[in-house]
Amino acid sequence: MTTDATSTERRDRARDALRDLIDGNARYAAGEPPVPGQVDREALVAGQNPKAVVIGCVDARVPPEIILGQGVDDLLTVRTAGQALSGVAMGSLDFGVRVLGVPLLVVLGHTGCGAVLAALSGRHLTGYLGELVQEVGARLVDIVGDDPIAATGGNVNGTVDALRAYGLTGADGEPVHVVGLLHDLATGLVKVLDDDGLLA
Repeated sequence: MTTDATSTERRDRARDALRDLIDGNARYAAGEPPVPGQVDREALVAGQNPKAVVIGCVDARVPPEIILGQGVDDLLTVRTAGQALSGVAMGSLDFGVRVLGVPLLVVLGHTGCGAVLAALSGRHLTGYLGELVQEVGARLVDIVGDDPIAATGGNVNGTVDALRAYGLTGADGEPVHVVGLLHDLATGLVKVLDDDGLLA
């Protein structure tokens, strides 16, 4: 059973983690070289302790650890085209939230996302790729027109909504904080689309 103190502590951890990711991204966008942290191999062998779970895109231009300025053991990352949630992705996210107790789940989208562009194109794709594009397309039903920037943001927001609807919780039964970030390939900066009230 959780207490108000437990809920507050989880919220504080999630808020601090989100601020750290935003600060790390600002360093990345400014072109500052990453400062490798000291890797404590004994600690790594003992277990992992990520500050956030990130579902990002498979696009080679947007590795979450780099664009968010993080190091070894900072993020538990799941990468699927267009942040698709079907298949093993949800199990991996659930592992981070429930087993590792990570209080922050980040949906990290980016401009120029091929899966979003494919969904906007209306082309019929078959096989696994077709299933993936259909999932992304289903999240874009409220997007008017064919603006790819609005669509990538809409996909992030739709994924955030879907994850909240799943109701992922930690082992203590407390809900995870789900936030949405959109990375701009041109500027390198992330924009907070939904902070789940953490930065208010």
